[in-house]
Amino acid sequence: MKLTYRGVKYDHNPPMLEVSESDILCKYRGRSHRYSYVRHVPFPQPQSVLVYRGAAYQTDRHGQRQSVEQTPFKSVFSAFQRKLAELTPLMDERRQLLHEAARSHSESIQRSLEHRIAVAREQGNTHLLQQLEDEMRQMA
Repeated sequence: MKLTYRGVKYDHNPPMLEVSESDILCKYRGRSHRYSYVRHVPFPQPQSVLVYRGAAYQTDRHGQRQSVEQTPFKSVFSAFQRKLAELTPLMDERRQLLHEAARSHSESIQRSLEHRIAVAREQGNTHLLQQLEDEMRQMA
């Protein structure tokens, strides 16, 4: 069959399928029909080794399942532990820097509170002085 698509001419030869009629008889709009179906043409399945919930298995070229010997399981956690061991010195340095920064920040807040308390005493603002002293107790 000669066809044209966007100006390109080509021959179309649809594949011939083996059709078998079954013993199933049906009626459609009052007419009797026999159900026909295409004969199954097997095609090779890919062979692959798979894992489902930790159980390894493989498929053959017919799609049948075959068991596989269990290989030693390498957990992601052990790889994570190795990587963590490599990074531990860097993490310790970073942790130390963060502790120093937190300590410096706390000291800065403490100095600021002491200054604000001194100013509140000079102005005689007892209400503000009470709030700042409560805040100082929470810091301690």
